[in-house]
Amino acid sequence: MEITASAIATDVLVMVLGILGLLLLILCAGSDCWRQDAKDPLSSVGLSIRCRGLWSECIFDNVANLWTCDIPISYLSEHPAVLVVTRVLVILSGFLTLAAMPLFIAGMKCTKLISDKVPRKYKFSFASGGLFFLGGLAGAIAVLWYGIDTVQKYKLEVTFGIPGVTYELGYAYWMAVGGAACACSTGILLIVASSLDAQSPGKEKNARRCLPDSKGTYL
Repeated sequence: MEITASAIATDVLVMVLGILGLLLLILCAGSDCWRQDAKDPLSSVGLSIRCRGLWSECIFDNVANLWTCDIPISYLSEHPAVLVVTRVLVILSGFLTLAAMPLFIAGMKCTKLISDKVPRKYKFSFASGGLFFLGGLAGAIAVLWYGIDTVQKYKLEVTFGIPGVTYELGYAYWMAVGGAACACSTGILLIVASSLDAQSPGKEKNARRCLPDSKGTYL
């Protein structure tokens, strides 16, 4: 199997995007700042920073320089649907992205886990691309629903001046957006590259069939 510079560049780009997406999804799942208190007079006076994550709610006291988190007694108790669905989809996205990595490594052009004599590496790449894309799609659905819910609540609380803390989107949410985007991009690149690899053997066979037989033709 001939390894071209473009194939190596594609593998390197896909690996960078895949690892980056997986790291961002893991970090956002464990971070407690999907929602952060909005910096406006209705919700914050600058003495503390409040964050809400998928698993707990935390407060950072700027005066005491202390970070404390309130963890719910039970994760099985009643919670808003958007929170439960976001938890499930983010975990699912991380698992699918993680499961796609071994298949991608097996299907890389420069690896020797599969014999080069068997031109079926593209099937592993295609399967890996499908898992990456499904993982990114699950993460995209999670961040879309969570973002819409957060924006709607923010506008409602600010418009009607509801007392209490008003939350906006925090840094963990944007990490989730980046992770989902990287996973989707990785999946699309792998699927396209695998489809091109799958078509190339057929093109070579057809080209060979179209070549005239030059044996026995002399001037």
